[in-house]
Amino acid sequence: MATTLPNEILIEICSYLHPSDLYNLSLVCKRFRSLLWNKTNESTQLIWRTSRLNFVPHLTLPCPEGMCEQRYIWLMLLLEKCMFCDEKDKWKLAMYWEFKMYCCFKCLAQRTVSRDTLIKEWEISENVLTCIVPLAPNAQRPQLFLMKQVKQTLKEYNKLSISKKENWIKRKQKDIENLKIENNEYRKQHDFGRYDDNERLERIFRTLHMSTEYPYLLRR
Repeated sequence: MATTLPNEILIEICSYLHPSDLYNLSLVCKRFRSLLWNKTNESTQLIWRTSRLNFVPHLTLPCPEGMCEQRYIWLMLLLEKCMFCDEKDKWKLAMYWEFKMYCCFKCLAQRTVSRDTLIKEWEISENVLTCIVPLAPNAQRPQLFLMKQVKQTLKEYNKLSISKKENWIKRKQKDIENLKIENNEYRKQHDFGRYDDNERLERIFRTLHMSTEYPYLLRR
């Protein structure tokens, strides 16, 4: 019977469901998955946005530009393992909102490169680095950059004529400064919703002692 319900009724039913229930419903059949995982359909996006605002009160910030509601909720709420290797130990997992990644330390290290390496080995100028979103350093981790973003930025930069490079850098630097402010707000929202006060303190403590347990993070 459920598979023959009109879409209008299904949409109404979905408006009363928690995002985790919507996710489970999408696994029932192809029709439900088609309805609930459409990334561009306005009705689908409204279903997930309504569910988010009704049932997840801490997720009040709108989706970042270019991100659909499903991925936003998945990253912020539903994802409970490394998005790359399926690691489930929560103490080895963290959200790196600058890169839109929730992953373990090892997978982060495999996909990033340090500022020093980019300058000394890749021979990238500091001006160009200011045009790429960084992951801020902490007590035991250097400033990191996502290798995919570095390569994309270099490709874009190298296509420019010399006369256009200066204005391109200025425009990118302004965009990056705005992104840093935005990313900080999303990161705070994520941490508030995922961790209680005790876990936040424990994570700070573990970060201060990370070099002993995860020395590979300091190799780059």
